[in-house]
Amino acid sequence: MAKTFNENYQNKLEIDTTGNTTLDDVTKATWATLAAGIQTITPSASETADTTPYYDGEGFSSVDVTGKTISFAVAGHRLNGDEAQDYIASKYIGVGDTLHTLARWTDPSGKQVQFPATLQAIVPFGGAANAKQTFSFTLAANGKPQVVNASVTGTTTNGGTTSGSVTGTTAGGGQ
Repeated sequence: MAKTFNENYQNKLEIDTTGNTTLDDVTKATWATLAAGIQTITPSASETADTTPYYDGEGFSSVDVTGKTISFAVAGHRLNGDEAQDYIASKYIGVGDTLHTLARWTDPSGKQVQFPATLQAIVPFGGAANAKQTFSFTLAANGKPQVVNASVTGTTTNGGTTSGSVTGTTAGGGQ
């Protein structure tokens, strides 16, 4: 089997635009894909590590990852009328629970990771007077993400194609 490189656009990041906040409500979610106007999505895992040295290590430590915070930095151009961007931009001055929603990432193989999330550092516009408006935010996972197969139900909008066999409907504009 030939080896190939995946391209970043093959990853699909979605948010629930109805504001559900627990994985128990994932089947009620209305998923909007973050794609149109989006130039970069950068995942990160901020880790907490224990590096306790023991005598049998002769003064050297081993690293045990004891905790993790997963987030996605999303940036691009503001596209008015895009369901995902409109939902996020509407939360710009929000605080507390108003910034919570559900999120789902589907990798190129179709594996899905879903999680309750917080919308952080929302930038709904900005830039030079003669340039497209910028758009960025951080999507931070709350708690341990859940890995699922690609057959979770829900409604997907703004996405064009759907990876895997997601049950539900796809509506809205393409990328």
